[in-house]
Formats: sequence, structure tokens, C-alpha cells
Amino acid sequence: MQFSPVPRSLSLLATLGLFLPATRAGELASWQADAVADAGRIRLERTAESSWQVEKVASWNVVRLKPSADLYSRASFRLSIQPVSVSNTWLILEFLDRGYGLVTVTPGVAPAKQWGTARVNSGQLRRAVFQFDSGLPAQLGVEGLDYLRAVTVTDEKPKIDPAPLVEPALKFAKESERVTTAGGDSAGPDGVAEAVAGLRNQLPLVRAIGFNGVETYVRWGWVEQERGRYDWTYYDAILDEIEKHGLEWFPMLLAGSGYALPAWLYDSTNNVGFKCLEHGIAHDTQTIFQPFQTEYASRFIAEFGKHYGNRKSLLGIRLGPSGDYGEAQYPAKGPGYQFRQHHTHVGYWAGDDYAQVAFRRYLEAKYLDVTALNTAWESRYPEFSKVRTFLPETALNRRQRIDFADWYMGAMSLWCEQWALWSRQALPHTRIHQSSGGWGPVQIGTDYSYQARSMAKINGGMRLTNEGDDFPDNFTITRMASSAARFYGIPVGYEPGGFGSKRGVMARLYNAVSTDAVHLFYYLGNLTANDQALEAWLKYGALLDQRSRPIIDVAAFYPDTAIKLDDEVVRYRWASTFFTVGRALREQLDFDYASEQMILDGALGRYKVLVFLWGAITEKPVLERIDRWVRNGGTLVFAPSPRGYPATVEGDTGLAEKWVKGDTGKGRVVLWRGDLIPSQSYAEFIRGLVLKTPGIRPEILAGLQMEKPASVFWSVLENGKLALLNFSDHPATVTLTSGKVLSIPPYEPRIE
Repeated sequence: MQFSPVPRSLSLLATLGLFLPATRAGELASWQADAVADAGRIRLERTAESSWQVEKVASWNVVRLKPSADLYSRASFRLSIQPVSVSNTWLILEFLDRGYGLVTVTPGVAPAKQWGTARVNSGQLRRAVFQFDSGLPAQLGVEGLDYLRAVTVTDEKPKIDPAPLVEPALKFAKESERVTTAGGDSAGPDGVAEAVAGLRNQLPLVRAIGFNGVETYVRWGWVEQERGRYDWTYYDAILDEIEKHGLEWFPMLLAGSGYALPAWLYDSTNNVGFKCLEHGIAHDTQTIFQPFQTEYASRFIAEFGKHYGNRKSLLGIRLGPSGDYGEAQYPAKGPGYQFRQHHTHVGYWAGDDYAQVAFRRYLEAKYLDVTALNTAWESRYPEFSKVRTFLPETALNRRQRIDFADWYMGAMSLWCEQWALWSRQALPHTRIHQSSGGWGPVQIGTDYSYQARSMAKINGGMRLTNEGDDFPDNFTITRMASSAARFYGIPVGYEPGGFGSKRGVMARLYNAVSTDAVHLFYYLGNLTANDQALEAWLKYGALLDQRSRPIIDVAAFYPDTAIKLDDEVVRYRWASTFFTVGRALREQLDFDYASEQMILDGALGRYKVLVFLWGAITEKPVLERIDRWVRNGGTLVFAPSPRGYPATVEGDTGLAEKWVKGDTGKGRVVLWRGDLIPSQSYAEFIRGLVLKTPGIRPEILAGLQMEKPASVFWSVLENGKLALLNFSDHPATVTLTSGKVLSIPPYEPRIE
């Protein structure tokens, strides 16, 4: 066993584990596990969140903390420290470096005031050091530490030992982008030292737990502080530190978001933010309809490519074309300039003058003359110049509302595609991912099918930014994008929307494995800010090597047109009938979404069964494609109540009426006469129907016939594996059709 160097104030005997009560030069207070009962000036308290016991490991006595069994709280050592008269003090936590984590103290100190805080399972006695400029607090919490050996308070700066760089605990044979955060993201150009310190503290852990990529935001306002002069010093320092730890960089490029703006733009007449139709108030995020944004965004991307395009440590980039935090969407709830609180909400951001011009141009190109527009809208505009954007619920008829939604969503899609084209030109050999957020409401403007098709043009991918701590919810809001990505042949990746416990960490890993995701992102706090997640990641993270495309014979019709006509269908996703039925059906089987664009592009040829979950109105060409697929042998299922038969926007139900009368060619159309809410009966009905459908692949039939609780989700993969997830608080028993019995712990996956 190797010893780390010890502070000058500790004697050799103390290093050997013999408690010496005498105070040494510079030392203000001390405590050791050898004499835990001798409180001295530092007392280790016992509380509900601080349950510990003394253990002997090798030749050392250490105090071992019992981890929290709760997914949403943490165990911590609680220290009571008698006041000391010195204002500038150093706290030294000597610990046995077993396991992985980040040592933190509460109250905390800035990254540049802490050292050696990464636990990397070196097996050594190591020290984490924290500097308190204004004196040590009387009560101190210590989290992320399992084996505490000694605590010392001194007024002399101790010798600083960096965390060692160890071999990763997880090694991967199959290429993947395993990306996380690691500080160094928010200090700004005037805080280079603070940013680098944050990386220095966390990157040893990032490397040790098997990640290969580090994400930071690259903000336009931090590199072009003076118009026309680019200074990359801040990000050069960040990338240099990442490279020192043998890792790679996966930055996100941000130009239009309010908090990424430079002062010279914000204070100029070129600052034109999105304006909402609901209140007529502008947001700091720049409107995509303003021509100047094209100039500065394309230049920013080109300059990034010139500076970093040849760096071998550039793992890839993520695009930040708009949205709150760079997502490919309109504002929803993000901050304004310099992260100030600002007017924001999920709404329609098409009220600025440039948006009015863009909308009229779109209508002129579609209708050519105002008479045709008036006929379609049942309106009386004397000329196109009188048309203005409007709240969709005020539309005179369906066609007017769809025209607005098509333009609104299409404008964002085209803007994001332009960003992708600029990026590919600037970085011809770099991996590029679009940032696709939200969950599908028109207000947010994300068209997942279009984004997948556009990224295919540049050989790029999509990263979904919307996962949470609940697998069924994650499935329903990401499946449109992952279905489109597989159909159009692009890689996909996943990101959480914020906090994640072990539940979310495992649910997201399972989603990646069962959809062949090449990219998986966690905020480092998702793994380190609770007592179960990191251990679960280390146990199961290598399952990424077993990821594969799923084998799927069933698709749910994604009701693009119905959503445009009634945004309440998905505006509140937990109350959405579409998502509610989708969550219930996922308990029975794995399935894709088939959007209207995918159907027009031929996606139905991949499936045997198409299910309508909610929304029965679509464009005539889509219904005609579905009819052709049915007549060639497909099975269609829909519930006529309460939305009626599938119909065109104009209300034509002719095709559906033919189906109901049995005019289905080689296929069949099945009606569900029950209620959709609650949805379990409908989901069980679909399961029984699929079991009896000719052509369903044997792997899927076997999955449908296994005995399992509803909380166990399954996917069959093209690599021959069966992927399972027990998303419940209790162990689950699964009996396969082979007779094999599996026991799966709570919130854990299993690959068979």
C-alpha cells in the first residue's frame, strides 16, 4: 500500500495510526478515527443522515459512513468544530480512497479553494483540502466520502496532492460517446483559473468511471466580446486541462440564446428577440427571423471550426441554434441576457416584425394570390400585406390553423438545418449532433422527423435533451425522435433535463442500450449527488457495449396534424391522452412511432401493425399511404370513440368507412370499442392482437408470452439479446418462455 504525502503538521507516528493529542505548529484542531471518543475541538456527530462505525482496514482505523437508502437524500458526516480565531484556515480531510465519488463540504468553497476531492479507488490514504477565507463554520457537512481517517484544521497551507489518474473502472470495446460535465463551464473569460480548477477537481473521477467526453458550453458572447475580434483564450485553457487528463471535448456552440449574447449585440439595434403572441413581450433569445442572426451565427461557427477543427481531442460538437439552452426549439422557460430572470413561457414566439414578414412570404409562396388564401381560410384579406401571425385557437378553420403551425414549426426546422450545414462546412470531419428538446407541442416547434432527415444530409446525429427520472415518460417523449433517427439512418443520443437519481440513471442507460444510442450524456451530479447512482453506473455502464437496434413490428401513428389542430394533445405531457395510452402500451411491448412524414417516406414497410393511440385527423396523402399499406397486408387498429374515424383535414372519412365495411385488401382494420382512459385494457387488447397477427417475428412473440410484472419493460435486440428493465421499488421475477426464471433488483436492467 502506498501512502500519500501527509501535511507537515502530522508526525510519522500519526501517519502510522497512533493518536498524538499534542497540538503541532500551524494546527488549530484535529480529530482521528483512532480516538473517535476523544472529541477534542472537533466532534463527529451522529444524526439521522450520519450513521457511521469505526472499522479497521489494513493497519488503519477509519470511520465508515452508511450510505443513504433513499433515492433522493444523501448520507453525510456531520462535524462540529469549536470556533478558531484565525480567519484564513485550511480543512484537511484524510480518507481511505476506496470507491468513487466527489468529496464536498457544506457550506462549500469555490473550486479554486479545494484540492484532491475526486475519489478514484486508488486504495491510498489521501487528503482532500478546502480553504476557508472567512473562517471555518461551526457546523460542517461532508458528503461523497465513505472512509474518513482524520480531520485537521490548520492556519498554514498544507502540501497539495492532486488526485491520481487511474485506469478507468469501465472499459468499452464498442465505440460510444460517454459525455458528462466537469465544472469549468460558467466562470467566464475573467474566471479562467476558477474554470480550470473546477476541471482539475472533477476530471480524475470522470476518467476513472469510464467517460471519454467532457461537455462545456461555448458562448458566442465570451469569444467575440468586441465585434469582429475573436479571443478563444478561455476555451483554450479548458481544452488544455481536458487533454491533460486524457479526455476529449464535446462542446455545445451557443449563439442565439439570450444568455450567450455579447454586450455589443445586446446594446445595439441588431438585438431583436423573439416576441410572444400571448403578451407581446420580447425574450432576449434572438428571433430566427432576423437576417443579422444568419450573419453572426454562421461567422461564429466558421471561426470555431478554424480554431478547433484540427484538434484531435475534439470528440464532437453539439449545435445550439436557439431555444433556452441552445435546443432546436423556441423559448420555453430559459433565462435572459446574463442569466437574468426574464419573461418566458411555453407559447407562440412569432410576434416580432421579422416574423410577420416571414409568415407572409410563406403564404405568398404557397397560395400565389390572396384569393386562393381567402378560399382556403374562409377569410377576406384584401392583400397579403394585411395578414399577421395569430394565436392558433383564433383561426377561422382547420386549414388556417395548420398553415400557421406548418410555417411556425417549419421555420425552426429550416433554421436548425442551416446551422447543421454551416457546421459541416466548418468541421468536415467532426461528429455533429443537433440538440432536440421538448416533447412535441407546436409551441416549442420541434419537428423530430424533419430534424432527423436534415441531420442525415450532413451525416450528423441528434441528442435528445428531455429525459428525466421516469422510464415510461422518457420513452413516450423520446420515441418519436429515436424512431425517426433509426428510419433516416442517423445516430441518436440522450440527455437528462436536470436532476437524476439511480432511477433515472438506469432508465436512461436502458433507453440507450435498447435503441442503439451512440451518445449518452449525464450531468456529473446525476451520478455523484446521491448515494446509489454511481455504484449502479459502475455495475451496469458496460452494457453500452451490448447496445443494438431493437426488433420492432408495431408502430403507433404519431398524430402530427391532430397536434397542430389541438396542441392540448401534447402540451401537458402527463395529461396527454396520446402519452398516457403510450405509457400503458409500453408495459406490454416495445413499439415505434410513425410520423406522417415517415409514412410518406415509406416507413410503414417496416411494421406489421399500426396503432392509433390518439388523434384521427391527418392529410389525405398520409391516409392514402396507410390505405395502400393495409391493402398490402398491414393490420391497422383504431378506436372510433371519442374522436371518430380517421379523416382528412377537410373531414373526409371515406377511406375509413371502406375499412370498416371490410374493404381492406390483404390486410385488416380492427376497431376498439372501449375507452382509451384508463388505458390498460386497450394495451392488453393490442398485446393479444399482436400475438395473433401473422408475420410477427418469433423474438417478439416470445417477449409477449413471458410472465412479468407490468413494471418490467422489455426489448428484443438485433444482436439476439433480450433487454429488460425493472422500473419499480421491488425486486421483480420474470419467467421466460424457455422456463428460465430471472430476478431483477429494483431500478436495474438485465440483458439476456
